[in-house]
Amino acid sequence: MISPLERARMLDAEMQLQRAWLELSLRDMSAQARESPWGAFNAFKLGKIGLSLLKHRSLWLAGLSLLLNFYRRHKKGKS
Repeated sequence: MISPLERARMLDAEMQLQRAWLELSLRDMSAQARESPWGAFNAFKLGKIGLSLLKHRSLWLAGLSLLLNFYRRHKKGKS
């Protein structure tokens, strides 16, 4: 059986790996957009990158957890 502390450490390590992977992906994609010979379309390409990032499940989960945390804090404040 996994202790709560070990579980928390595993979840923390997983989140750090996901964050590092997303940062590397974003850095790679933005570098590709900057190297493009189509200078006028850089803003469009960066927008496309933003849309493609929304496809990642980990970003949706992070956003959902933030919303849940805000909701919980809001409920605690009213009690």
